[in-house]
Amino acid sequence: MPIPALETIADHDLVDTIIYRSAEFIPRDGILFSQGEPADCLYLIKAGEASLTMQAGGKEVRIRAGQFSLLGIPAIVGNQPYSMTATASSDTEICRLSSITFNDLLRTEPKMQQAVLFILAGEVRVARQALTELSLWSEAGDASIRDDEKKQS
Repeated sequence: MPIPALETIADHDLVDTIIYRSAEFIPRDGILFSQGEPADCLYLIKAGEASLTMQAGGKEVRIRAGQFSLLGIPAIVGNQPYSMTATASSDTEICRLSSITFNDLLRTEPKMQQAVLFILAGEVRVARQALTELSLWSEAGDASIRDDEKKQS
């Protein structure tokens, strides 16, 4: 399940404003941030791909984030720890945006405000889909357990 990318909802000037900040290389399987860590910045995937995972109810929820995905918005906006772990799925180039820089962009770039709303709405849709799939998978597992118990009695 992919999350929306900034490039698909914002003009190129805004994306360029962020991309031309200093970038860093994260090797495959490198951790960008971990679930439960205090949020200190946003991550824009300049090139490559990341996998977002979350442990919930003994199960793992996994979401894909591709080029120009902006990661960590809920944590920064809500001043909360990261709710997922982000791991580079391939060699990945990222740009970090501190919460101060992000808030400055929100104040000075009206298109950034709209982009963030679209990204958050997309993340909510993806999260709902993941929870539905998790729930259906859990129900199927519970039904299988009940069937096994009936067979044993």
